[in-house]
Amino acid sequence: MILSIIRSDYREFKVFVCNWLFYRRQSLKMSLAIRMADIKQKAWNKQYHVVLLEGSSEDKLVTINRNDFLRLQRKKWLPRHIGWSDFLKTSAFYSTPLNRNNKISCEDRKAAKEKYIKYMRKYIRKKD
Repeated sequence: MILSIIRSDYREFKVFVCNWLFYRRQSLKMSLAIRMADIKQKAWNKQYHVVLLEGSSEDKLVTINRNDFLRLQRKKWLPRHIGWSDFLKTSAFYSTPLNRNNKISCEDRKAAKEKYIKYMRKYIRKKD
């Protein structure tokens, strides 16, 4: 009896730790992608967006602008029929400001992380 209670507690703890590590890893991925988008925006003064590029082996968070979007479409990594604005509406988790003078608040970055983590929760459930 006591042994079964200990086993069930251990299983619950194991699930909790696995979920915590998964969400922490996804949060760090998103933080790095946001930071990369901000660095690129400061360097080239273009608007960058953080999107999930779905591949056959692994999904990646990438920072792209319009030119990168067209390049990825030519490589057939993105569908040809989808437009730039439609793609951003459905896929972008975070967008930098249009120019260097605009600042993004910390709340916007947190909202982008939460949006990505919610997406990953649903996405992982669909894969399993």
